[in-house]
Amino acid sequence: MLKKIAFAFALASLFCRFIWAESIQKLGFIDTSRVYQQSIQAQSIQKQLDQEFSARQKKLQIMQNEGLKLKEAIESGKVPVNEREAKIKQMLEMDQRYKEAAAKLAEDYNLRRNEEFASLQQNANKVIIELARKEGYDLIIQDAIFVNSKFDITDAVIKALNAQKP
Repeated sequence: MLKKIAFAFALASLFCRFIWAESIQKLGFIDTSRVYQQSIQAQSIQKQLDQEFSARQKKLQIMQNEGLKLKEAIESGKVPVNEREAKIKQMLEMDQRYKEAAAKLAEDYNLRRNEEFASLQQNANKVIIELARKEGYDLIIQDAIFVNSKFDITDAVIKALNAQKP
């Protein structure tokens, strides 16, 4: 009896899959990473973030250069023996401050980037839905392992995003 139920369920499941597959007439695919790289909004976000974090990045670079100079001085043997231990301690403290500042910068940058790109994603989703309705798509997939290029509508989405007024 259990085998008959399992067989009937498997048969019904297979039948439903065929019906579902037959009902999809128009399929589209979006490569989100391309949208994030090629749309005007994404490029604008990247420029804005670069400007916002450039001062902190420069300070970090200066800190790194000072640490490297101190390390070179210690390794060259030009530091007097009585100052060597203090210089090593100074270098280790500087290295620790650098690592903390770099981690904080990366955390802040990623947080801001995620905020900005979430907004872009919402906007892109609206464009995708509008495009799907306008052109009669039954299913649009984002980010797949492999998709035949005939289903790729990423360029149309980027074009529609770029056509929007800021």
